[in-house]
Amino acid sequence: MSQTTQLLPREFAARAIARVLIVDDEPHVLAVGKAVLEAHGFEATAVHTGEEALEIVRKGVEEGQRFTAAILDLTMPGGASGFEVLDWLRSCDPQLPVIACSGYFQEDVKDLCQAIGFADVLHKPFNLESLCLAVRRALMQENETAGAASVTGAGVMS
Repeated sequence: MSQTTQLLPREFAARAIARVLIVDDEPHVLAVGKAVLEAHGFEATAVHTGEEALEIVRKGVEEGQRFTAAILDLTMPGGASGFEVLDWLRSCDPQLPVIACSGYFQEDVKDLCQAIGFADVLHKPFNLESLCLAVRRALMQENETAGAASVTGAGVMS
């Protein structure tokens, strides 16, 4: 069994590559996150700002190339906060699972993040296993949401 199949649930390993967006103002976080995800079979795109993230997600939706998950830094100096960017991304693609990422988490912040709609929480510095597991959990949530929407006829399948 390949590393990709070990990290992804069987239904994802069998379909097209999962597209993951990483949004962070730290270049080394983007580089490491992108390299780790790509080494494990994901298509990863890295951007430095919330504005770039919104534009690339909007373009993906318009072109039928949705992202299947996003990893979003909560604290990006000089720009929109991760909470603002979450709202922007939700307005553009309501089904996009977004993982909150920060080095400043406390337990109550983790609960708040999940209560306002983040699919998961990833602590910095993250390691290979925690990054891939957070993405896997988000993809499973996205798959469950899409499956429920197709049963009720209330959503668009990707």
